[in-house]
Amino acid sequence: MSDINVQLARECFELNLFQVLPYWRHAQPASVSALPALAGDAPLLLFVENSRPEAVRPVDFLIEPGDVAGLQRAVVEVRAWHADRFYASVIEANPVLGHVAYEETRQLARQVFGGREFATVLVISELPASPDARDRALRLLRDLDIDHVIEFPTLLEEVLFKVSAYGQYAPSATLQTLRLLKRYSLIRRLQLEFAFATEPPPPPAEAQDALAQRT
Repeated sequence: MSDINVQLARECFELNLFQVLPYWRHAQPASVSALPALAGDAPLLLFVENSRPEAVRPVDFLIEPGDVAGLQRAVVEVRAWHADRFYASVIEANPVLGHVAYEETRQLARQVFGGREFATVLVISELPASPDARDRALRLLRDLDIDHVIEFPTLLEEVLFKVSAYGQYAPSATLQTLRLLKRYSLIRRLQLEFAFATEPPPPPAEAQDALAQRT
């Protein structure tokens, strides 16, 4: 699987002990291909099923860190447009975001899951920071008949939490990279805190004194 976004989504569910079936090479129905989308942006679907029924529990529309394991089974679509926050204007301009909830996708999921109940999940980059803009974006996503939304930082947090600094993840270059970053303390805790400085150093004392004299 070449798309890193889908790869990370898949590994997020696998680390939470889901069975995962990638199904991203199917032909798009005409109703999907006629909708506007980013160039070369084909639907990227995963069908996931929880292997631990006892872990299933009610999950909010916006999935928070630690809640992925509460899902039972779902069809997941990854639309991680990392250059954008998902403001209402982005959602309104891209009705293709509702593809995961289209009847064609639901029919496909019914075949995969043998007619058993499932949820629809959309993975996005991130929502607006402003509470009002965030609420409006969530309302529009709900209107697309999607059952759940996951922001990419939540997905990454799930992966980082599950990856062991001393585990072996040879088949996965992404998990091996994250393991090594944790092993050598370049990633600490779950806030992606780096061990090296991320802010510019303070000015030398002489410059601080000069600035104080000016003010």
